[in-house]
Amino acid sequence: MTVSYVVAGFEQSDASKMMHVELDAAKNALPLKGESQGHNGALHQFLILSGRNLKNNARNPGIYYVRLVMYAMLCLVLGLMFIGVGDRDDHQDIQSRINLLWYTSSFLIFMSVAVLPFFIEERAVFLREKNNGWYSVGPYVLANAVTALPGIFLIALVCTVALIPLASMNGLGSFLLVLFLGLAASEAMMTLIAVLVPHYIIGIAIGAGAFGFFMLCQGVLLVFDDIPPYFIWGYFIALHTYVFRAMLLNEIDDDDVFNSDIFPTGEAIKEYFSFEDNDFGEDCLVIFCYGIIFHLIVYAWLSRESNGKR
Repeated sequence: MTVSYVVAGFEQSDASKMMHVELDAAKNALPLKGESQGHNGALHQFLILSGRNLKNNARNPGIYYVRLVMYAMLCLVLGLMFIGVGDRDDHQDIQSRINLLWYTSSFLIFMSVAVLPFFIEERAVFLREKNNGWYSVGPYVLANAVTALPGIFLIALVCTVALIPLASMNGLGSFLLVLFLGLAASEAMMTLIAVLVPHYIIGIAIGAGAFGFFMLCQGVLLVFDDIPPYFIWGYFIALHTYVFRAMLLNEIDDDDVFNSDIFPTGEAIKEYFSFEDNDFGEDCLVIFCYGIIFHLIVYAWLSRESNGKR
């Protein structure tokens, strides 16, 4: 039996016909390398990638489920530890409220470094599929950003419900908004780090170092007026600055009265932190813009990298 006879026999077999049918279906479903990704359209690519991301998020417990339990337990402990602190107006209780907001705005954001290994794994998949012409960079980045939001919102919601009522703090809805925006921006920053570094250990070290620096410069451990001039730039670039400031502005009103010689009114607290001229809505907008800027940089870098210019 010659090789040509075997080949000819296979071409006439049912297996060969089935293989050609499957290949034709695959060709029609996705463009081949070198063809325009616009063959499927950006919207089609976005919808396909969004569906795949949602399935992956649901199947991988490490992305959201484990983090959700971790965040929920931590905020429950915080609520029980600071229970009813918002109903008391002594100086030590005011300080406790400030400390609670600092911890919440710092550590909950800090824990976003946990998602870095998943983002770095996804980058390798993206580069392979992009080089095969399956989709373009824009729909991929947008799909990743959008499909991350439901999980982030769920984490923010559980944290808010577990913490704010127990601690008797103010503005549950506004607190939820700030925490959601802060978590979304911090995960966008982790996405950016993930596309820049070759290994997740390096990424975690960079992310933890950046967040640690932000925590130092956000104007709590040292208030704005006491930060050395050579580090004052850290105050303005720190994501944590705007998250903490928005949370404090949500918690304190100018006409609040306290049983404290140092902080007799809410206005005095704002003056101490140099927040008297700041606005809650503007800080929320800044946090939102941080997330958008991080995703735009991710888009620019992946476009460069996928075109072989790195």
